[in-house]
Amino acid sequence: MKSLIAFAALFVCVVLALPNQNAKVLRYENVQDGDSSYKFAFESDDGISRQEQGEVKSEQDGLNVQGNFKFIADDGQEYVVQYVADAQGFQPEGAHIPKEYVQTLSSL
Repeated sequence: MKSLIAFAALFVCVVLALPNQNAKVLRYENVQDGDSSYKFAFESDDGISRQEQGEVKSEQDGLNVQGNFKFIADDGQEYVVQYVADAQGFQPEGAHIPKEYVQTLSSL
């Protein structure tokens, strides 16, 4: 389960890093608390933004993460994804994400 969460987070980072290597960062925030929680956010001038926060609930439940990201695709549309990653898996939501895909991810 943890590897699925790590893979999903890595995939999002790679996808968001590809569009424009010359983009300027407009906002960046990174807070790591000593109580096993964190939050970060960034926004760039090419329409990409991401916010995430997470905390360890318990040893059995592991890390609970929630966040969102948005980007402007090659088709000119803005895509927004809200997500939760916890003991139940990676659960994305977005108008462009087919519901059966989300159900498949949640059942893994």
